[in-house]
Amino acid sequence: MFAPYRHVLRTPGAPAFTGAGFVGRLPISMISLGIVLLETSKGVSYGVAGTIAASFAVAAAIGGPVVSGFVDRHGQHRILPLAVAAYTVFMVGLLVSLDMASSLWLVIPLAVGAGMMMPNFGSLVRARWAYVLPGSDGIHVAYAWESILDEVVFVIGPPLATVLALHVHPTAALIVCVLLVLVGTAWLVPQRRTEPAPHGRSKRIGRLTILQPGMPLVIAAFVFIGGIFGSFEVVTVAFAQEQDATSSTGVLLAIYAFGSLLAGFAYGAMRSPQFHGRRMTLMLSVMAVVTLGFPLAPNVMVLAPVAFLAGLSVSPVLISGTALVERIVPAAQLTEGITWTSTGMALGLAIATPVSGVIIDSRGAHTAYLVTAGCAIAACAASWAGSRGVHRAEVRALQIIAAKSAV
Repeated sequence: MFAPYRHVLRTPGAPAFTGAGFVGRLPISMISLGIVLLETSKGVSYGVAGTIAASFAVAAAIGGPVVSGFVDRHGQHRILPLAVAAYTVFMVGLLVSLDMASSLWLVIPLAVGAGMMMPNFGSLVRARWAYVLPGSDGIHVAYAWESILDEVVFVIGPPLATVLALHVHPTAALIVCVLLVLVGTAWLVPQRRTEPAPHGRSKRIGRLTILQPGMPLVIAAFVFIGGIFGSFEVVTVAFAQEQDATSSTGVLLAIYAFGSLLAGFAYGAMRSPQFHGRRMTLMLSVMAVVTLGFPLAPNVMVLAPVAFLAGLSVSPVLISGTALVERIVPAAQLTEGITWTSTGMALGLAIATPVSGVIIDSRGAHTAYLVTAGCAIAACAASWAGSRGVHRAEVRALQIIAAKSAV
C-alpha cells in the first residue's frame, strides 16, 4: 500500500514542498474553531461566533481564486510573500479585536481582510506536483498524498486548537495560526526548482477558469461539501457541550478526519480510475447515505463511530474531485482551478456555519445536524445532475492528451 507513496516522494524536491504545504495549511482546520471557541468563552452566542467565522470563510472564497490567478501569472515566489504579509496584519488585528470584545463593525472587516489574503497552500502544492510529474500516472498518487495530509491537518488541528484555546489562552489558537502560515511561507518560497513557471497574461485568453466545461457543476458540488464540513464542526462543538463533554470536541472532529485519512491511504494506492467524475459521484452517494447517521446519534459515544464511518468517504471524494479539475482545466490556470474547489468548500462552510449556529441557539445541536445531512444529500444531487456534462469534459480532455501524445 505504501510503495506508490514512496515512489512519488522520491521525486526531487517533493518532500520539501509537500512538507512546507502541510505546515502552511494546518491553520485551515484551526481558524474557524479558534474563533468559535474564543467567542463562546466570552459568552457570545454560537450564531454570532459562526457569523464571524463565516465572514472569514466567505472572504477566503472570494480572495482565494484572485490570489491564485496572480500566482499563475506572476509566480509563487512573487505573490505569496505579499499575500502573507497582508494576511498577518489582518489576523493580528482580528485576534486583538476579538480578545478585547470589540464591535462586530470592527471584527467583521478584519476577518474579511484576513480571509481575502489567506494563501491556499493546498492548491500551491498540488500545482507543484503537476509541474514535477507532467502527464504521469503518479499524479493520482500525489494528489492522494496531499489529501491524506489534508486529513492529518484535520486530525491534528481541531484538538490542537481546543487545547490552545481552553488551556493556554483563548487567543492562542489564532496566534499559532499566524505563526504556522509564516513558517510555511518561509519554507516554500525559496524552493524555486519545483515552482511552476509563471504564464503571464497571454495565457489567460479564452474562457475564465470557473467557466471551463464541467467546472460550474463541480464547484456546485464542492459548495455543499463545504457545507458538510462547516456545519459538522460547529454543531459538534455545541453537541459536545450539550452532552457535558466539551473536552471531547477535538477528539470527535479528529475521529472524522482519521476515517478520511485511512480511506485516503487505501484510495491512493488503488489504480487511478479512467474517469474521475464518475468516481466522485459514486463516493458522494456513499457520503450522503452515511452522513444521515449524524442527526440520529443520541450521544457522544454513538456519534464517534458514526463520524468515523462518515469520514471514510471524504478523502476519495476530494482526491477524485481534485484529479478531475487537474484533467479538465488548462495547465496555465491550474492553481486557480484547484483553488476554486477550495473556494466552493469555503463558500459552503460560510453559509452552513451561521445557519447551523442559529439552529443550535434555537433548537439545539441535535437538530442542527440536519444541516450536515442535508448538505451531503445536496452535494450528491449536484454531482449526479452534472455527471453527463462533466463526463463529456473529461472525454474531451483525454482526447486532447491523446492527440498531443501522438504528435
